[in-house]
Amino acid sequence: MADPVTSGIKQTEIGEGKDKKTIYTATKVTPTTDENGKTTYKMEVIQYDDANGGGGRTIGERDGDKITYNDNANEDITENKEVQNKINKDSQDAASKINPPLATTAEEKAAFNKANGSPNQGSEEDKPTATVAEATASLNAAAGESADGTRNKFPVLTYPATLRKDVDAMKQDYIKFDMLEYKPKEFDSESFAFADRDSDRKAIGTVILPIPGGIQDSTAVSWGGQTMTPLDMVAAEAAFTGVSKGIGEMVSAFGNRAQGLAGAVDSNKDALAAVIAGMAAGGQQLLTRTTGAIANPNMELLFNGPDLRTFSFQFLLAPRDQDEAMTTIKILRFFKQGMAPIRTKARLFMKSPHTFRLSYNNPKGGPQKYLNKFKECALGSFGVNYTPNGNYSTYEDGVMTAYQMTMTFRELKPIYNDDYGNQDEFPEEVGF
Repeated sequence: MADPVTSGIKQTEIGEGKDKKTIYTATKVTPTTDENGKTTYKMEVIQYDDANGGGGRTIGERDGDKITYNDNANEDITENKEVQNKINKDSQDAASKINPPLATTAEEKAAFNKANGSPNQGSEEDKPTATVAEATASLNAAAGESADGTRNKFPVLTYPATLRKDVDAMKQDYIKFDMLEYKPKEFDSESFAFADRDSDRKAIGTVILPIPGGIQDSTAVSWGGQTMTPLDMVAAEAAFTGVSKGIGEMVSAFGNRAQGLAGAVDSNKDALAAVIAGMAAGGQQLLTRTTGAIANPNMELLFNGPDLRTFSFQFLLAPRDQDEAMTTIKILRFFKQGMAPIRTKARLFMKSPHTFRLSYNNPKGGPQKYLNKFKECALGSFGVNYTPNGNYSTYEDGVMTAYQMTMTFRELKPIYNDDYGNQDEFPEEVGF
């Protein structure tokens, strides 16, 4: 077994302004050969206190594109997805530069590249095919780092200031807007479907407001009229037979069904001939033109799919003192910046804006079960009326005496029957 090899130290800048600092990392690669002669590689991320390599400690183990961090990693890393992506990229680059001494044969190179998150590198004759999940991860990584100035941490803001200070005295329900960093769905190659997002992930900012008037929800599904004539049924059955049993069986099935259809309309063979001739000639209306009749369309209202719910809110914010005025301004900025699309540093791609988790809550902080729940939402529109009272009015410092904000959210996913659950006793709550 070869000895472990540690790469050179990489410098990664994190934070902004006065919070900006540098972290120093390297990648330690340890090859292991089993009794069958198969070599595998363990990738460990080492963090140092300085560029000279002082205070080295292992903060995580990397398997391909994913790093599992341990207790040695601080919150600057574990709570910041952008920093994690930077460290992951630096680790892959560092490991790739120490590949030749560790991996010499084609099999070793393939194992090394797989451990390093680049399984498609190597010789053409031994190049593995990327899975959908690997391709998705590669595409997400290719979007690049967010541009400088992108904000991923927001404050917790409450208006009015007294809303949550004295819960027992106020006894007031409220609506809570948690901002979330957008997370794309992961592809499950086993079920060949997309996995659900983690709806309980940590918020990056919060706004708490009184529940406004006029709240409502509307759930809809799409149904539409569909038709299928007897000839359509024959063609559909023949096509199904062709897919499942082959072209020969399809031709035979079509002939048998056509004969059966002809027998069923023995007294209307001319009409059937007109329908078939019209279909062959591309003139579906031939039967109607010659007889005044149509083929039975067997019309039925059928389910087309679910719809996504939309929610609109309107709030009047009239600050009563300097603190509430500044909170009001921050709330406006919170929603405006949070809903804005995110550019990458190279300006080549744009990332999805942050999303929101909405909830109606009772004074104790629990869910208000007699109002509807929400799924994760995107903020589609946000408007501000700076003169809601019909005239221009400011305080001495220039802050408007009132602001009216109007916002429209749209859920990312439809509502399904199983979202409500199937408890033994029918719940006494609205649900979604």
